[in-house]
Amino acid sequence: MNKRSSLALAAAAVGLALAAAPASARSYYIIQSGADAWTVMDPEGIERLGGAVRKAWVVRVQRNILTGNPPTPGYVRTLTEYDCEANRTRWREFSAFSRSGALLVSKVNPNPEWGPADEVSDTYAAHRVICEGGGGGSVVSAESVAKVVISLMGSWDPAPAPFTPMTPLAKAPVAKTPPAKGAPVAKAPAAKAAPAKAAPKT
Repeated sequence: MNKRSSLALAAAAVGLALAAAPASARSYYIIQSGADAWTVMDPEGIERLGGAVRKAWVVRVQRNILTGNPPTPGYVRTLTEYDCEANRTRWREFSAFSRSGALLVSKVNPNPEWGPADEVSDTYAAHRVICEGGGGGSVVSAESVAKVVISLMGSWDPAPAPFTPMTPLAKAPVAKTPPAKGAPVAKAPAAKAAPAKAAPKT
């Protein structure tokens, strides 16, 4: 099974796991934006700035947030503006977090410039959701975007090892403890002599 297939199965598993969320849950978009990445969006968090320009936070969940091995899952939260008429985007700020939620790096764009919407896969995926109302992804229900992010990161965890019943240990022979020095040694009882038979009378 290739990586894309495994990620598709992971998304389906997340959808099933979050389907039973309480009534207070909200809907979120989950879009595969790379071989080892998902883009998560909150459709209620899209802000209209005027005309065809909109702004929204997007969370990119990555299988490996660092460059080490084994892979370490994490996520990047980015604030981006989208020009739906000119098909262009520009990011304003971003923060990268480890799986535990520890902040790894944070940056504000000192000179935000517009660029093509399809220049980066995750940006283009978000652009399609914001400007076109979809993008070929899935919709799940959850109490918060954090629940979705945690579930996606957990989908990359290795499967637990199968349970193997333990073989009962053989009983070890009990060693006889020699008597302490100076202690009387118990002697085995002497065998009783058989009674002598009377000699036959002549």
